[in-house]
Amino acid sequence: MVTKMMATSWSRLLLCRPTHFDVIHKGHNAYMTMEEPVDKALAMQQWVHMKNTFESIGVKVDVLENTEGLVDQVFCANCALVWGGKAVISRMANIPRRAESDPTLEWFKSHGYEVYDARQHDILLEGCGDFAYNFDRKHAYLGYGFRTSESALDVVRNVIDFSGTQFHGLKLVSELCYHLDTAMLNLSRGHALVYAPAFDRESLNLIKDVNGEENVIEISTEDCVDNFVPNAIPVKGANGKDYIVGMAFSKPLQEQLEDLGYTLLVTPYQEFRKSGGSIRCSVLDIGI
Repeated sequence: MVTKMMATSWSRLLLCRPTHFDVIHKGHNAYMTMEEPVDKALAMQQWVHMKNTFESIGVKVDVLENTEGLVDQVFCANCALVWGGKAVISRMANIPRRAESDPTLEWFKSHGYEVYDARQHDILLEGCGDFAYNFDRKHAYLGYGFRTSESALDVVRNVIDFSGTQFHGLKLVSELCYHLDTAMLNLSRGHALVYAPAFDRESLNLIKDVNGEENVIEISTEDCVDNFVPNAIPVKGANGKDYIVGMAFSKPLQEQLEDLGYTLLVTPYQEFRKSGGSIRCSVLDIGI
């Protein structure tokens, strides 16, 4: 059984190799237009580059192999919610993705995690796609409104031991931000990048109250929709540097973050944006 002593946030990640990645379901989110075919060779190159980037800054990476026919399995963040050595297996909103839960469950079982299968409940829950937490883990959040149902809040609260952590619900209201990980990113130095139109007023106020309004950085539509900045990953490097690994950043945001002490590592991932996902969609923090 995996110990409940949790490692530094984002220091051990699970990735799924995109062997069978493709976009074949139009309209599952605002980005899945199918206007351009996926360049599968390029997608694999981008995934490998992402994996190598994480490993180069001291992150331990585990790889789950892609089951044939599961074209979206590369977005493994949606398959489980992980906390304290327990993996809560997702019940996906879109039926074609529900089969991804089985290989995810088997992986966590075989690696010593306590597993809870949320599919026994009449809820929707899309794992770490809608789950976020401050880097110090004093606060955790579950987004709801599109892919995760509000009723999932009670299930997660009852299944996960959040001792020492305040657990909050955040309501998403923009179809451009159908998961919480497309709307908010909590950084290693205590800042939060937020796309304000993604949240209802009460949730946005909660984010500001919890993090301190001075630590909340509201990002542009360009950085949210085009660059998928909330879908980046914060890493405290083995060398002590505060990294942000992302697909792209606007020049003004890059300069602002660098002035705050962050080192930005850009790893192209645009082929996966054709499916409405980016880097954080493709990793599970399994050390927490």
